[in-house]
Amino acid sequence: MIIVKPFKILNWQYLQKRRFLYNEPVYFPAIVFAMLLGMYLDLYFTGMGMYSFPSRPFADVFEIHIVFNLAGLPAFTWFFLWAGIRMNKAGRGLLIVLFSMAGTVLEVLSESLGMFWHAGEWKHWYTFIGYLIFLLIVWNVFKWTNIQEDRGK
Repeated sequence: MIIVKPFKILNWQYLQKRRFLYNEPVYFPAIVFAMLLGMYLDLYFTGMGMYSFPSRPFADVFEIHIVFNLAGLPAFTWFFLWAGIRMNKAGRGLLIVLFSMAGTVLEVLSESLGMFWHAGEWKHWYTFIGYLIFLLIVWNVFKWTNIQEDRGK
């Protein structure tokens, strides 16, 4: 025998139990790491004379393309991480290879537009291998910063 009926208002969508923020992945540490790593690698290779950016903003202040490092690379990294968590290992590996190839193609395109110059000994497969290693490192930093402990044990 039911004495008290539950209110229908208790079944509303916004009153149901929600996921908390600690269940959501944290992108910020991996994005900042990728931005800093990309900036330091650009500084290292431009300092060695392996490549340069002839057409860049604030050319008298920075030797690197600062807009790419502060805006383009974080957006690229966020998209990579966002897509990567939605895939299995094989799909993520394919995504890393595709993004590495895209980096190589964009390098060739930016060379033809006069935005990028590299030394004669630079090979385009260096870019492919570099982005491959870069994305693997960024993915591992992302996994490391999103480790969740077993809370019930």
